Amino acid sequence: MKGIMPAGCRILGYALLILSVFAPLGMYMSGQVNDGNLAIVKLGMKLVIWLSLFMIFLAKHKEEDETAASLRTKAMKYALLAWGVYYAGALVKGMAEGDAQGADNSAAIIYMVLTVLCLEFLVQKRKAEKAFKRK
Repeated sequence: MKGIMPAGCRILGYALLILSVFAPLGMYMSGQVNDGNLAIVKLGMKLVIWLSLFMIFLAKHKEEDETAASLRTKAMKYALLAWGVYYAGALVKGMAEGDAQGADNSAAIIYMVLTVLCLEFLVQKRKAEKAFKRK
């Protein structure tokens, strides 16, 4: 799976991710978030988080080759495993508490976050391995 977005989208994705976390907080502190528009703010925040995570994950790296594509695939596999464990735990917790919607909150966003974290870890690991193999 090769990156399909330009490399600059990665930085833009991180900027949007930070903005999506702090903008609603600033809006709340300035009194712009109330009971009437809370659902719209929440949906907008989730949409921006999705967009930014996909921008980070699908952006090309400076040295795009087959290794980077295999790292993306490996990151998705690790994140799917981690998300499966999380989701199963959330379902068991929801069943124990009698809360049927407890596991349905933002599990897909958590999966995408785990995918990005796994990708970043694998890219940094590859850079470290290259640095130590050269010396």
